[in-house]
Amino acid sequence: MVSQPTAEIFSAFVYGVAAMIGGGILFEGGKRYVKTAGSNLFKGKIEALPFFFSVLVLGWILKYLDPAVSVFVYSIPVLQRLGIMVLGTMLLFNYSVDNFRYTDPKSIAVYAVGVALVLSPTFG
Repeated sequence: MVSQPTAEIFSAFVYGVAAMIGGGILFEGGKRYVKTAGSNLFKGKIEALPFFFSVLVLGWILKYLDPAVSVFVYSIPVLQRLGIMVLGTMLLFNYSVDNFRYTDPKSIAVYAVGVALVLSPTFG
């Protein structure tokens, strides 16, 4: 009953994490600049086009990973899926904000809930 919805959400989470990491590696943009592929040089929109295209290719590749992702998702118990999503979301959020502390009290509380969910099948 709960297995199917959590599997669908976890699949979306896996794709989102892959896209976030891939996109973060490929480019960073601001109001008037684009930095591509980890370079420290500010470049214009024309120079960034190959990297925007790379993000499209990344999305296309992710689409064809569905069978492997499905096997991976269903191999993880429901509570562990939820725990991984809680932990992963908090870690990725903290990582995405420059100079953000990973160990502030709210983050630690979220980490504790995530760890409890990940370890819960082993408690039973």
